[in-house]
Amino acid sequence: METTSASHRGSVGVAMLRVALGLTTLFTWFDNIDKDFYRGDNFAGFFDWVSKSPDEGGNGASLGFVHSIIDNTLLQAAGFFGFVIMFVELFIAVGLTLGLFTRAASLAAIGFFGSLFLTYYGGEEWIWTYVILTAAAVAIFLDWGGRKLGVDEYLAKRKGASPGTLIW
Repeated sequence: METTSASHRGSVGVAMLRVALGLTTLFTWFDNIDKDFYRGDNFAGFFDWVSKSPDEGGNGASLGFVHSIIDNTLLQAAGFFGFVIMFVELFIAVGLTLGLFTRAASLAAIGFFGSLFLTYYGGEEWIWTYVILTAAAVAIFLDWGGRKLGVDEYLAKRKGASPGTLIW
């Protein structure tokens, strides 16, 4: 069995997927900033819309337990969690685009896009977008964050494998 050094892990194809997912997330983040999405009342309003029925002008998502968790956690401090999500989304976008801390960024992306799938499930939104985004993040994570052509490739060449293999 051939082993691969830390600096040679990852493929160019997955690196291209990594950059595409990072840029998609970055442009979405900029759009959310422009719309002031992360501000507490707008952030809370999104969750109100996503769970409201289509007859009431909402999305109609139907996983009650997910919305119960959101209501009892995120919406109890919407301003704070809007701020946290703003930075999580930025971390994912920059990490994947630059290939910096890509294993951690792709793991965060799995949780982020997976949670969006659950949030929108059963509603009018086409949820399979979030399945594709989550699957892309899983592929990136499994391929060492698409380390090729990124800052992590440089770090791995200079420093070897990162502690716990989640940083670079």
